[in-house]
Amino acid sequence: MSSKNEFSLLSLHALCDRCHRESERFFAQKEHDPRFCYELFRRAFVHGNACAWTCLYPQYKSLVISWVTRHALYSGLGEEADYFMNRAFEKMWQGIPAENFSKFPDLKSLLRYLQMCTNAVMVDFARWKEQAHLWDRANRSTNGDEEIDPFATIMDAGKRPERDVARREMQEILWQKLKSLCNNEKEHLAVHGYFVLDLKPREIYDLYSGDFDDVRDVSRTKDNFLARIRRNDEFKEFLDDA
Repeated sequence: MSSKNEFSLLSLHALCDRCHRESERFFAQKEHDPRFCYELFRRAFVHGNACAWTCLYPQYKSLVISWVTRHALYSGLGEEADYFMNRAFEKMWQGIPAENFSKFPDLKSLLRYLQMCTNAVMVDFARWKEQAHLWDRANRSTNGDEEIDPFATIMDAGKRPERDVARREMQEILWQKLKSLCNNEKEHLAVHGYFVLDLKPREIYDLYSGDFDDVRDVSRTKDNFLARIRRNDEFKEFLDDA
């Protein structure tokens, strides 16, 4: 089987079966053909085929759980590995619109993105947990359970969990504004990777190596964008209104 067209002619059942077999060979560190699983991802994201996604989920569930349990933050988060595994798949599903699937040329690039999604959801959860802890400490201070630190209480109150929804909404508005100020796709990838996915320049380059010359090019693109919008009167007005 030598062409993408031939893969597209396979039935979903045949594709799922072959993906499963090739995945077993991969995890056994044997020679394998990743194109069958890649075709499943293509059908899932490009064609919105829910059955293809349902087939992929059990193929990579164990892999994502292994990333979760080996993560440096995992032991202190207090949640089951399955929770983060499901959030990672959700983040991946939401993060690749059909028109952007072509940016992932092979299975390796898709799995790298899934691993980055796994890291992102765990970092986000750790931040949320820290905010909840700070609010709990501030609340106990005002109830007399701890010595009151007025400055700490004021600072921590700004991180109350009930404000989390508003904060997330503001983040989405900010991201949409930043996206509108990008001059090209290269800036969009750098800004999205840095601000939305919380990735380092090396991770952004690994994900979009075809769009950047090197890691320094990622940092340079991001820094040039930030320098430009700091001088942008429209963006200054946006921040003032926010």
